[in-house]
Amino acid sequence: MYNHELELLAPAGRMDVLQRVVEAGADAVYLGAKRFNMRALRPDFNFSDIEIKQAAEFLHQKNRKLYITVNNLYNDQEIDEIADYLLFLQEAGIDALIVQDLGIVKVCENLKLRIPLHASVQMGIANLEAVKLLATKGFTRVILSKNVTLPEIASIAAENIMGIEYFCHGDLCISHTGQCYMSSLARSESSNRGKCSKPCRWQYELKGSPNGSNLGYQYLLAHKDLCLYPYLPELINAGVSSFKIEGRMRSADYLAYVVSKYRRALDNLMAQPDSYHMDQDEYNNLHENRIRDFTCGNLFGHVGREDIGCDGQREPLFISTAQYLSPLTVNDLCESLPDNSWIIPELTVQVGDLDSLQVLCAMDVDNIILGCEPMRFPPQNWTYKDLAQALEAKAGTSTKIFLETPRIVSQNNLETIKNIRNMLDSLPVTGIIVNDLGSLKIFINSVPKLWAGYGLNILNRQTASLLQTMGVSRVTASLETDAPNLDSMIKSEIPVELVVHGALPGMICDYCIIRAFQSGDDGECSLYCLQDEYKLVDRCGQSYRIITDINCRNHLLFPFDLCLFQHLPHLLAGGVKSLRINGQYYSIEKLTQVVSIYSETIRDIKKGSANFRNNFIKLLEISPEGLTTASF
Repeated sequence: MYNHELELLAPAGRMDVLQRVVEAGADAVYLGAKRFNMRALRPDFNFSDIEIKQAAEFLHQKNRKLYITVNNLYNDQEIDEIADYLLFLQEAGIDALIVQDLGIVKVCENLKLRIPLHASVQMGIANLEAVKLLATKGFTRVILSKNVTLPEIASIAAENIMGIEYFCHGDLCISHTGQCYMSSLARSESSNRGKCSKPCRWQYELKGSPNGSNLGYQYLLAHKDLCLYPYLPELINAGVSSFKIEGRMRSADYLAYVVSKYRRALDNLMAQPDSYHMDQDEYNNLHENRIRDFTCGNLFGHVGREDIGCDGQREPLFISTAQYLSPLTVNDLCESLPDNSWIIPELTVQVGDLDSLQVLCAMDVDNIILGCEPMRFPPQNWTYKDLAQALEAKAGTSTKIFLETPRIVSQNNLETIKNIRNMLDSLPVTGIIVNDLGSLKIFINSVPKLWAGYGLNILNRQTASLLQTMGVSRVTASLETDAPNLDSMIKSEIPVELVVHGALPGMICDYCIIRAFQSGDDGECSLYCLQDEYKLVDRCGQSYRIITDINCRNHLLFPFDLCLFQHLPHLLAGGVKSLRINGQYYSIEKLTQVVSIYSETIRDIKKGSANFRNNFIKLLEISPEGLTTASF
């Protein structure tokens, strides 16, 4: 017998869909409102306030539950407007909120709301330490990242801290959820705010030797749909208690059909757990009525070529295509100086090697960041010996050294984070920058300075305030912030850092594109990524460089580097505490030039004059691949 109750959770975008999935056997339904909701692309979907009340009444009469998605990232204006809506949801009697933004947690605390919180898959929760931290903030359920494997699910669930929800059927993104900025960078349509233009469904060509150039244009990132129907016993044994079906934009007929199949399977499992066998006919019917082809995703390890619909033949809808990107030109420069008093911000630079660190220490850079994510290509790996040498190199200077944790920390990666924590006992670095909640939990109260990195997607004052109560002394604004929202965030009590220059991470995926398309690959990692520099090229000829790490994850860089140089007067007048340059992929020569231009310009502005035009031209000249202001 299974030792925990099971829930079948279905989506609904309209009232008729809700009624049909309940009839088909859903134990609970999740849906969004016309506002503050992740699925914002189609106005004919989602529920009005009146319909939410009606849905709650209908479901509770049927002894079913209603969960409301409040799972966007919100700017300050939106977060200030959301309190009344949350109070309305409590009055309507909903059973839980599905939340991505930590700012919502803070608002709930301020309002003393009694609605249970479920951590959205958008949070990217993939390790036990993150789950422990969420438990201290009132969460009763976590929707685990779709990238965790079956053993990782079991390891997290074994602690029995809160309910474990996991997607079992529907659409899959190739990128780690919450860490894909490609749509935002390319089209100002944020996947973290419900308006993804799906660049992962565009055609690309893989460039690099030996075999990539022979592929031609294909849908190289187009993930097949998830179907875990054959693996329900394994998921239950691992500790999953809620099985979630994706598809709030799907039709009533389609969703009712899928729900009915999973309902019968779960009922049979509960009735006869020891003798259960998957109904092959039912699975065949599911397969015949599929939208895309099926995959089990990351359940048994990293995805490969067989999990990608390269030919695009079963893609239901291509909502966008690649467009020509416009790089910055000298005409984008605004040379107005701030007319009020301000304090010179700190300059923070991430470097990838010891030589660059030594040069920047000599330049009196305020803070240097050393990334603790071992990169395979280009090679970067800060060992204990390297870190000790880095601290020795900065001796006698005012430069401070910070270590930064990876943006993706799965359960299998936790040991790496704990090893970093143990190294700090003998390595007196100034502080740690964390990018996920699990790392935050590990480093709370254990380092002199604890900063929050841009991987935590901080977009509002409430999130910054909540992190401050947990020991964070500085936050890095989301890469998706814009000028007005930054101005609002700066008004919070906690200092704010902004990334102003450097490579832009478009997405991170467990899928190794390079290895997937090598002819004759035997399934083992043959380190193809070390043989050449690889990139994806879209239909407009724009290149997305592929960076690989030691976990065989692929990091896709946006074609243009970020450059907010032309906004320096505004940033300085606004009171940004620190300006960050991501220079870990730059040569020493280029990094030195970029840092010199920013530091000299800041000093000149303080004096009342600055040669903006010439310095901006220099930045353009040393960046022939192009520069962009991204979402700013």
